[in-house]
Amino acid sequence: MTIFLTSSHTLGWAGDLNPANGLADDLIAALPHPLHCVMISSFPDDKKITDRMAWEVRECFERAKSAFDKFEVLDRRTQPYAARMLAQANFIILCGGHVPTENRFFHDIHLRKALQKFDGVLLTISAGSMNAAERVYSSPEYDGESIDPHYPLHMQGLGLTHVNILPHYQQLRYAKVDGKRLVYDIVAGHSFEHPVYCLPDGSYFLITPERTELRGLAYKMHCGKVRRICQDDERKLLTPGGRLVAVK
Repeated sequence: MTIFLTSSHTLGWAGDLNPANGLADDLIAALPHPLHCVMISSFPDDKKITDRMAWEVRECFERAKSAFDKFEVLDRRTQPYAARMLAQANFIILCGGHVPTENRFFHDIHLRKALQKFDGVLLTISAGSMNAAERVYSSPEYDGESIDPHYPLHMQGLGLTHVNILPHYQQLRYAKVDGKRLVYDIVAGHSFEHPVYCLPDGSYFLITPERTELRGLAYKMHCGKVRRICQDDERKLLTPGGRLVAVK
């Protein structure tokens, strides 16, 4: 399996594939042919949002000259056919959205088990990238979540990586939840337990069975402190021990 663990794969909402740090070129080059795609909704019970996401995905890849030979949407409407859909796909997209909502649906469709046999390309976006981890860190997103004692900060994920990300860092570094700064008052406190990689749009992890590589501008929040760990147009190998080594 080849995984593109992204903050966002496009230039803005419904935009073209983002060329930053080689993302668009490398993703298109990695796609198999014929291309059989399953897009998994992050809002499985909201038909309007899911259908809009599906339209945006198809338009984006058609503009990139990589139209789908087969394209299916996996949400609550098609959940009974999930096993068949996933078994036939060679390109799977995990959409962005609300992390706990998406996580519950992934468990409903037994996605973790299905991906153990998957040998294609996986594109994860925002919440989809967060849920790809073995132990998901779900940073609060909506007002009320940071003060809710029952909000699930940690959940079992898909087990594809140990990397926990905070996506859209160019925006979220200024965001507030429940009157608190999301990054410096909330995420920073949680980072004593594990590091969080803060990715602006256009930066991503490329994960293969052999290696995990960070590409583009990124920051690491650990033990309450944030520091820049990679620059745009730079690539670094993430070792099993958590060290980053420049790729020349």
